[in-house]
Amino acid sequence: MYNFNAVVFPQNISPIDLSETMYASSSISNITNTTDYNFDYFCTYKPVGNLVWGAVCMLCAVIGLPASIWLLWGLWKKGCAGMSKDVYMLNLTFMDLIFNIFNIPGVLNYFVWRDTEVANTVDVLYWFNLSGRPLFMACICVDCYIAVVHPIPYMRMKHKRYRLVACASVWSFTLIYGLWFVLGAQRRPLSFLVFPYVLSLPVIAFCDVAIVRALRRPDPSGRTDVHPQKQRALQTITNSLVMTLVSYLPPLVVFGFSPLMPLSIQSMWCNVIAPVLIAPLLGSTLLPLLYLQNLGYLKRCRNYGCV
Repeated sequence: MYNFNAVVFPQNISPIDLSETMYASSSISNITNTTDYNFDYFCTYKPVGNLVWGAVCMLCAVIGLPASIWLLWGLWKKGCAGMSKDVYMLNLTFMDLIFNIFNIPGVLNYFVWRDTEVANTVDVLYWFNLSGRPLFMACICVDCYIAVVHPIPYMRMKHKRYRLVACASVWSFTLIYGLWFVLGAQRRPLSFLVFPYVLSLPVIAFCDVAIVRALRRPDPSGRTDVHPQKQRALQTITNSLVMTLVSYLPPLVVFGFSPLMPLSIQSMWCNVIAPVLIAPLLGSTLLPLLYLQNLGYLKRCRNYGCV
């Protein structure tokens, strides 16, 4: 887990890790060990950013937890019926479910309990979500890309084993990369966190552009309307693109360009990092809702007066 002994904290600050912001620990530990001994880990005098993060985190957990459970149940039913193309979404939803389960304890721990073990657990799970989600979204985009642009090879690859191998690879990479970062957090710069984005975002962008171009081409019969299967793929890709921009663009900019920002470590911690980490929270909440809408579950629920 996270090595708190390597960080020098002020005597009036207990070494409790912020459940969603352990990623700044490498830069913070270096500075607090050398120059800034007045660093306020809990932003006592600049609480706005952390209060907004806490409020949004609780709201996202309240909405995202039942949405993830509902979507997981729906995808599991489809999987049992032999639908293999939602294997990636099933894994992504399971990752979101774990993340949403621990969101509320993470917030309560930061503001109330301040227990080290709880913080360690939430930090690790958050890291898995932050690094694994873009990779699973890239897998979804690649699957849609092959289905739309190369339908004949896609028919040969419909067996679940290809997707299961890809999912196992993503889980393994996320586990190894996450533990490598967590166990050596004091030696990792903030820019180290952009690596999963560098792998996944270009793939997502390429697939999105290629799919849109393919869907705009008329079929050999001259018809310009979009086939329902292609329309569903376009909806999935649109959701993926929106979630990518909302969830990962702000952290990518902050983590990638943090060395160039002329801010003190206190301002970076309280005013930039905490608010930016709201973005992945929104992705874990909005994507299950958008996919439920695509599956027609929200429309059915609206007909029954649920929403």
